[in-house]
Amino acid sequence: MTGAGPGAEPAAILVAPAVVTLCHEYAALAGSAVAGLADFLTDAAALAVRSLPSAQSARIRVRVPEVVTAIADASDASEPRPRDVLAIPLVGGGDLAGMLELDPGDRHGFPADERELAEVLAVLLTLSLGNAA
Repeated sequence: MTGAGPGAEPAAILVAPAVVTLCHEYAALAGSAVAGLADFLTDAAALAVRSLPSAQSARIRVRVPEVVTAIADASDASEPRPRDVLAIPLVGGGDLAGMLELDPGDRHGFPADERELAEVLAVLLTLSLGNAA
């Protein structure tokens, strides 16, 4: 994909394959008929765990139209809760709509590329929540 701003030379914009894959899977998820917001968020949390190798669990909390929490775990639920969590706010229209929390399990945080991919997922979630309101 290429693009250029006004008066600028065209510059190549590289999009990582993981971002393209995430966007395609998210589009399929958002386009499918789901029973409601809770089911959609549960599927989105599962997508986060599948897409981010370091994520052992994902939690999505939203406040609008009601408080809904969706959780997906890649590991055994009997294991103790890890201390590190990557939390990304879902902000749309200047309001906090919710939070995406990713848990790396026994690993020490998330690599930069996975943090960026998580931020893309957060933007997609925020857009979907704005459309649902």
